Parts: sequence; C-alpha cells; structure tokens
Amino acid sequence: MGDRSPARAALAQGPWTVTARLLRGTFLDCPIGLPPDLAVVEPGPLRSPEPIASALAAHPVVGRTPWLLVVDPDRVHLAPALSCNDFVLRGFPAAELAARAERVLGARTRHGAVVRSGPIALDLAAHTVRVGDLPVEVKPQEFALLRYLVQFAGRPLSRDQLLRAAWGPGYAGGERTVDVHIRRLRAHLGSAAHHIETLREVGYRWLA
Repeated sequence: MGDRSPARAALAQGPWTVTARLLRGTFLDCPIGLPPDLAVVEPGPLRSPEPIASALAAHPVVGRTPWLLVVDPDRVHLAPALSCNDFVLRGFPAAELAARAERVLGARTRHGAVVRSGPIALDLAAHTVRVGDLPVEVKPQEFALLRYLVQFAGRPLSRDQLLRAAWGPGYAGGERTVDVHIRRLRAHLGSAAHHIETLREVGYRWLA
C-alpha cells in the first residue's frame, strides 16, 4: 500500500496501526523484525497481482503473515490460485475491507499467535508476556507499548508514536504518560528491561 492507498485510508479509520510499504520491481520494502498481524496487498490498477504475491511469499518476515488482496474485477479469476486468505474487489466500500480484515484477524487469533524477540514472548491472543520461562503480568497499555516496541525493533520511536499505538489517536493525555508506563514495563521485565533503550530527546527503541 502507498500513501494514497484507498485500502490504507479505509483501515486507518479502524482500531489498527497501519503501516504502508511499497514494492519496487520485485523488492518488497518492508524492513521490520516481526510479522504484522495482517498484510493488505494492493497492486496498482490493471497490474497483475502475481509478482507481488510472489515477493510477499519470499519475504523472510511478511511471508509468514496472513494477507488480503485488492484485485481488479477483470482479474478476480486469479485470486483463487494465490495464497491470499481473502480478497476484495477494487472500489470496495471501506466497511467491506474492514469486515474482511476482522474476519482474517479473528481466524488468526483463534489459532493463536506468539511473537518473540530475545527472551521475550508475547501471546497476541491472550495478551500475556513471558520472559524466558517466567510469566510477567502487564496491564493493557503496557502490553500495547511492548508489542509496538518489539514489532519495530531497532527503530527509534517517538513518545507520540507510542502514545498513539497504546492509547489511540484520540487520547488527550500528555506524552509523559509514555515515560511512566515504560518505567513500569521495565520493572515488570526485570532482567530483560535493558532491551528498552531510552533515546534522549527522541523516545525509545527496542533492542532485539
């Protein structure tokens, strides 16, 4: 999806954090360390979806992700032969794409999804955290912060980004709320707390 993507605009209205990446030739520009919950593949108009599907499948991270395909009506016959979990016709209503995304995400949650980075394991369905073999009790906002940090491991993340990820864009509290919850999260993580790096005048970064 690009910055002007109809799919991105539709999903941005929902509760998800949406990140757009572009396919240049056969190279998928998606340098993230953990798979997203869902990939939405939106080829340009009249562009065959097959090369993009192949690039997605070959990607070492996103290739493990369930995905939705936006397809032109005259190419819809290609969709069943691809490995997409669902598809939607170009020109879709925003509500339809959101419903299909919920359907795929719901199926994934029912089967469970655990992401790991270093000693940390996050169960996305149960909203639980383990450090090594030990369970760690965290609150919902702390879990959301940790998940976002881990998902974008190695990247500097501003307090505003973290605030939006954990509390949503409509939250009226200040950015220092993030600092308070990061301190609590570090206390919970114990020996793994050093994976959260403070970046002076920037925010925080997860060290994988």
